[in-house]
Amino acid sequence: MRTPICEIVLILLLIHAPTHHGFPADQTQQVGGVKALAIYAPRPQYPYEARARRQTGAGVAIVMVDPNTGLVTNAEMATSTGYQLLDSAALNAFRRWQFKPGTVAMVRIPIRFTMGGSVITELAVAYKRNMDEMLAPFLGKGTVLNGPNPRYPLYPPWTDKQGDGKYELHVGKNGKVEDVKILKSSGDPTFDRVAVGTLRKWRLRRGPIVIELPLAFKLTPRTYDIWIP
Repeated sequence: MRTPICEIVLILLLIHAPTHHGFPADQTQQVGGVKALAIYAPRPQYPYEARARRQTGAGVAIVMVDPNTGLVTNAEMATSTGYQLLDSAALNAFRRWQFKPGTVAMVRIPIRFTMGGSVITELAVAYKRNMDEMLAPFLGKGTVLNGPNPRYPLYPPWTDKQGDGKYELHVGKNGKVEDVKILKSSGDPTFDRVAVGTLRKWRLRRGPIVIELPLAFKLTPRTYDIWIP
């Protein structure tokens, strides 16, 4: 009788800013680099009860990470394995993961529980591009003190869509964004709502100033990319 195992295929998908659609070659690292980012990554345990019942299945977990600390703030199953025992085992492990601070904000983890075979772990990551670097040609280096990226909501499950919009940021004397207006909709109300909510959290080194910021996004069932077109 073969030993039950948990096979995990990890694809770390983060918000980034490619020049073209897809991950830019200079921002992608394979196994070695990603292992360095995951400071602590315990493997999900295969529950005894699930093994006894010969429960197997594949699903997808979404893990949200605090970029400042590298600690996981939330983990949910975007796609269930089909069994609550397996889902719980996966989430219990992922909630304990820790990453190198400042490297990841969101992790999408396809996971498969099988009754036999070898453990396969494939890792790839795209680094989150700093908004200060992206806007440096327009505002100058070091202008954006706090510039979080808009995050598309986990639910309902992602579908293929893309768009680009333009947003007007009204920055006060203290550098905080006081108001955000949609000059041109991205075509997706959800992205517009997330973009406006996130941009309100921005803080710049100087003000008052009014900034017109174009943002483009591309969404697939496996990736979420955002960049300045």
